Amino acid sequence: MTTSRKLNHRATLKKVKNVKQCSWTQKLRRALHDTFFEYTKVTRVNGIWMLRENRTKGFMRFMWTNLLLGLLFLGAYLSFQLWLKFYSYPILNTIGTDLSITDVAFPGITVCSPKVVNFEKVQQYVRKLIIPDGFEYHDVLEGFDFINAFTDQNWVSNNASFEATDSVIAFNNITIYEAALEVSAGCEDFFQHCFWGGKEFPCKQEHDYLSFVPSTSYLGPCCSFNYNPRNESYVPFAANIFGMDGGLSFIGKEGSETNLSTGLIVLVHHPMDYTTETAASVTITSKFESFVEIMPTYQSSSLEVLELAKTKRDCLTSSDVSLKTYRQAACLVACQVEEIFRTCGCHPYHLPTVNNEVNNECKLKDAACFSANFDNFKSLKCEHCLPNCFDVTYKTLSYNTDLRQHNFSISSLYRNDEVSEGSFIGRVYMAKQAVPSVRKVTVMSWISLLSDLGGVFNLCLGLSIISLVEFIYFFTYVFYKNFKLHGVLMKN
Repeated sequence: MTTSRKLNHRATLKKVKNVKQCSWTQKLRRALHDTFFEYTKVTRVNGIWMLRENRTKGFMRFMWTNLLLGLLFLGAYLSFQLWLKFYSYPILNTIGTDLSITDVAFPGITVCSPKVVNFEKVQQYVRKLIIPDGFEYHDVLEGFDFINAFTDQNWVSNNASFEATDSVIAFNNITIYEAALEVSAGCEDFFQHCFWGGKEFPCKQEHDYLSFVPSTSYLGPCCSFNYNPRNESYVPFAANIFGMDGGLSFIGKEGSETNLSTGLIVLVHHPMDYTTETAASVTITSKFESFVEIMPTYQSSSLEVLELAKTKRDCLTSSDVSLKTYRQAACLVACQVEEIFRTCGCHPYHLPTVNNEVNNECKLKDAACFSANFDNFKSLKCEHCLPNCFDVTYKTLSYNTDLRQHNFSISSLYRNDEVSEGSFIGRVYMAKQAVPSVRKVTVMSWISLLSDLGGVFNLCLGLSIISLVEFIYFFTYVFYKNFKLHGVLMKN
């Protein structure tokens, strides 16, 4: 008897629970039904009026329902594509107003020999050094070849005389940087006569601008014009004349080493940047007059671009990294120097010093480590070193004329007696008076995005913001009222 009562009680509870569930489902279904048809009577959304009660039935209602759902999904898909365009590709490069050449800096001109160590200069230099007892002159001489390891990717040494050379250099209280400058071809070897805008000036003088100064690049010791990295207050100048008679001209020779015919490399780069492999390069050789046309491009960014996240705009300003002047080239060099220090524990002589913690200059004994990891250092990825938001880049176009064939230069600046058999003439100048400008702008702003989204849904369904507010109102407040109303009706 007790068991029978328990079973009946459970059955009764189950029926009550089913009735409550059925009642709740009925209230929900009826509330949705009434709310939807109330919405179809007042909404201005295109096509919804075809779903009004008793307006369409059967196949026509089915067709209009699927059509409206299809248009809704189409609008959602197009909106998603707009969002991807806005989020993934926010930047667009546009052609800006051309600038005058006086508004952009004349590039830094760096001239280097592809061969760092000049054997004739090594012999002269070693004779000046004090060689302690126990070291052979020949061994010290051969050890200077290890300097090539820091700039020559294919460097291979067949001797181990770096120990003697390292010891002699240390005994004479000389750095590898100072020794490299002494055994490499320098400004006095390259240039005999220099001209700016048709007027001659001393190639090496105490002048802020009209002078060639010793420097280093990825090729080793070089000679630079309009570039002085050791002077932090240096401000590059701009040219006010374009064409071959308004730029830099020089007469020189390849170097002092006998039978040296490898030519010289002219590197054109931003005057504030250390010269890396990204600089435009031109090779000039003896017995030729080389013309190097410079074509700068100014790059800028709009305020809307600067408001984007750094990773989205893909550029940096000085304020972004709290520096007086941010340069991508300096960031890349600093990144490379730190990697070299982690790997070899020293700082190569030809790379600029980036901080006081990485100032242990590499000795000749470290050449093997540097050479073994040369490719890794050059292919190092420094993703935090983004381009400058405001920058000037330089492209070059060069051509040569044979001085032997014409026996004269096309310029009246040069006399035949100034050009010997082994001389070259170089001319570097701005190609045009106008400098093209490229401006980074956003593909669309937030206002443009909202406008385009509104256009998409208006195209598909005639939707607007007020339509969205109307939909939310009906399926929240009105739905809640209908749900409560049906609950009261079902109780009665």
